Amino acid sequence: MIKIEHLSDRSMIIIRASGTLTINDYEAAIPELQNSIELSDGPLRVLLRLEDFSGWEIGALWREIEFDLKYGKDFGRIAVVGENTLEEWGTTLSAPFTKADMQFFPADQEAKAYEWLRSAPPAPEAK
Repeated sequence: MIKIEHLSDRSMIIIRASGTLTINDYEAAIPELQNSIELSDGPLRVLLRLEDFSGWEIGALWREIEFDLKYGKDFGRIAVVGENTLEEWGTTLSAPFTKADMQFFPADQEAKAYEWLRSAPPAPEAK
């Protein structure tokens, strides 16, 4: 399941991913993510919270890769908060598919992840 939480700062969202992600999860979440990108005042910052995460069905993984390749440039920082070293390893493997600055944080360091996201450099002003 994918749940997206919008914050008062339109340049930051929280995505909660749990269980095994399916293509239906992505089909429901992608329009909302596209809207968040459009409303953002600069590169979108994301706190990705993995909760009892067990991976992707193959179709969902493919959809994730397609999305990352198309929209990866629209993300600033992505803080991945997870529960185990496999999720940390997955963060490292995902990094090449996006231009975003990605960092993994253990679940007990979620406050540090927020702080890291908020300290992202401001977006350059349009000329």
